[in-house]
Amino acid sequence: MNKFILKYIGLVGLASVVFSSCENSGSGGSQTSEEAQGIMMVQTSVPDPNIQQDVLPYTIEFVEQEFSNKPALPGLQSYTSAVNQAGEILIVGGRRQGLHTFKAAPENNFIPDSANNFLYVINPETGDFWSFDVNGLKDELSAPLQSNNLQGYHDEDTDEVYVIGGYGWKADGSDMKTFPSIIRFKLEAVTQAIKNGASASEMEALMEYGEDDRFAVTGGDLIKLNGRFYLVFGQRFDGQYRAFGGTDFTQEYTEEVRVFTLKPGSLDILTYGTSTSPDPDRPFHRRDGNIIEDIDPSTGQERITALGGVFPPGIIGGYDYPIYITGPQNPVVNKDVHQKFSQYECPIISIYDDEADNKSIYRTMFGGIGLYYYSQDSTQKAIYDLATAQGRNDGIPFVADISTFIESADGTYSEYINSEPIKNNRLLGASVTFIGNRKLESEGKATSNGILKLSGLSNGEKVLAGYILGGIEAAAPLPKIPNQGTWASNSIFAVYVTKTPSGAIPASFATKADPNTQ
Repeated sequence: MNKFILKYIGLVGLASVVFSSCENSGSGGSQTSEEAQGIMMVQTSVPDPNIQQDVLPYTIEFVEQEFSNKPALPGLQSYTSAVNQAGEILIVGGRRQGLHTFKAAPENNFIPDSANNFLYVINPETGDFWSFDVNGLKDELSAPLQSNNLQGYHDEDTDEVYVIGGYGWKADGSDMKTFPSIIRFKLEAVTQAIKNGASASEMEALMEYGEDDRFAVTGGDLIKLNGRFYLVFGQRFDGQYRAFGGTDFTQEYTEEVRVFTLKPGSLDILTYGTSTSPDPDRPFHRRDGNIIEDIDPSTGQERITALGGVFPPGIIGGYDYPIYITGPQNPVVNKDVHQKFSQYECPIISIYDDEADNKSIYRTMFGGIGLYYYSQDSTQKAIYDLATAQGRNDGIPFVADISTFIESADGTYSEYINSEPIKNNRLLGASVTFIGNRKLESEGKATSNGILKLSGLSNGEKVLAGYILGGIEAAAPLPKIPNQGTWASNSIFAVYVTKTPSGAIPASFATKADPNTQ
């Protein structure tokens, strides 16, 4: 790593945010980190002595895309997405705000007109995009399609996209709720309809709608494994979001994995069951974490893995141990493992080294919000220290670090910090997921559940792994001014992986963000 030595000229009105809960918005608008901070940077580099050489069997690059003479992409976070055969990205739901605010009643912490009311089709190679305003649809479709932290899944075998739940404003604008909805449509048909300028009636004809209270979840995830749907963790939140108590909402974590199938040709549940945990620590009491399609390195079998998530009962903090789901019953909770970075939802690029004697799954995490940090520039550090001194360090700051969490077939774990943080130490990545390049599967370079496998690459070969689009961006790790200083980014990064070993920094060099350790 080249640690940054930064000289700041003309610091103007730097603002930050309070972080401490579920979905996300904040100051609104899309802007660059430099615009938000009002700074100029002069950068020199010094080799980082903590780098260990060749500890990762690949090199990963994050290249921000720039499109000349094109309208700006929308700034969005907490949406769900799917990729069609042409490589275009469909965006459903989400918000145009950054982190939500933390104000007492009667203030709205989720600004109504910041809900994303468009379905977008985005070409990540050219920057072209098309949109459809869902406000023209009937209420049962338009309201949940504007919600945030909704659960979505694209079944590539059938081309069907499923969108479940989400937290948003009711169609009449009277209040907020978690929707008990399930919506299904064909990806290719809907993306083409959007590009063709379809009418509301034409779009409604492409969508199916159903309801069931068991679908009323936000901040979880939806994955299909071995023919069953898994609705993993999350919560139901009805009413106005309040961080520190109130009487105008109800909140209940699901604390379970909901496993179901649907009746053929219907959105009604055919079979249903749940997995819960008897553990008094309540490890399933988590939401807004990273729930991903995964590979067990000891068996090579597909599974679902939950990494991070917030909040343990009665604690402002995140989980640092994983949960593995291989079937309808008995998820495995591994409390012997402690992940330092990226407890909040962020892009994860999963890479399977299936050639090594000790096969391993590598999960590279792009920024976000975590329990530890390594890279802070001098201005970020000053604001972090100020917030800590004022008692406003909640122990889970925004981070610029790119980290890799490794699990090997022999049961060992390790964690590294990539040799460079996000460029210019931007605090990016929270509340979006990685958008994989689906072409890699047909080329034999990824597993059937989308995980890049090194055996499919020749030595030195470089591939486009996918994209990172939007997310929450913060001006500082912790707030200088509460309820300010975040926005929904409109940056898009192409992620490239080369089968060439690279160095990284052991995560033991990271600093714990807990204010009690300062």
